[in-house]
Amino acid sequence: MIIFIVPIKSAQISSNWEVFSILVERTMKSICQQTNDNFKVVAVCHEIPELNYQHPSLEFIQVDFAPPTPENIQKLQSDDPLNYRNAAKEADKAKKIMFGVEYSKKYKASHYMVVDADDCISSNIVQFVEGDSSDVPGWFFKKGFIYNEGSNIIFLNKNTFNVLCGTCIVIKSEYVNQLLQDKPYPLFNHDFTELSTGEKMQPLPFPGAIYSIGNTENYCSTPEAVKKMNSYNFLTKDFYENIIRKLMKYRVKLVTERLRKEFGLTKLDFTSVFKK
Repeated sequence: MIIFIVPIKSAQISSNWEVFSILVERTMKSICQQTNDNFKVVAVCHEIPELNYQHPSLEFIQVDFAPPTPENIQKLQSDDPLNYRNAAKEADKAKKIMFGVEYSKKYKASHYMVVDADDCISSNIVQFVEGDSSDVPGWFFKKGFIYNEGSNIIFLNKNTFNVLCGTCIVIKSEYVNQLLQDKPYPLFNHDFTELSTGEKMQPLPFPGAIYSIGNTENYCSTPEAVKKMNSYNFLTKDFYENIIRKLMKYRVKLVTERLRKEFGLTKLDFTSVFKK
């Protein structure tokens, strides 16, 4: 059995809770459409999102520690004055993952996977893991898609998806603590390909996830992040080197119905939300 842990940020730090709830609902549907039903989804939250969806393998559990609101992050500000805002959010995410892992131990799962609450995953993951007879500690997603919400094209990252996106690793339960650190503050680690014991993870042999950006609810959606990602002056050496790097890493593809079906990448309608 695979346990999917989904850490969900608090409504108190969401840009728009209704929009975020729509994204979370799509993520839950995406996870639960696995072709093999030997899995459970443990969604860890402060407030339960407003969903019109239920599934027998999906459960929400609520935490009672404080969310990373401005009033609650003075300690991290003193520990890490340059990065404390992001550190507080990352610590909240890691603590929720830890909480979900501890809670789900009763299911005696063989593997764990963390899924970000606005991403989509391949419907073939559970079937692949259940059918694998090798003795590897887990798989990292070398390949995955980057999707700007609402677009008709999508970008396949061919080599470094696990560095960019947290929805990128399936690991045996005995090694799940490799994903987490608790000092100097809690943090979810996902960009490794080798365990501290020296055992090597294997690349998943197919694209495993879609990283949703431009949906107003993640770091890459902010104007500051977009500016940073595009901060290359035209006709400079850095500009052309950046283009070459992107061409080596990405392949542009159309968003087909087949891809939407495999990943549960449904088209989202936020019209009713923004009309209010």
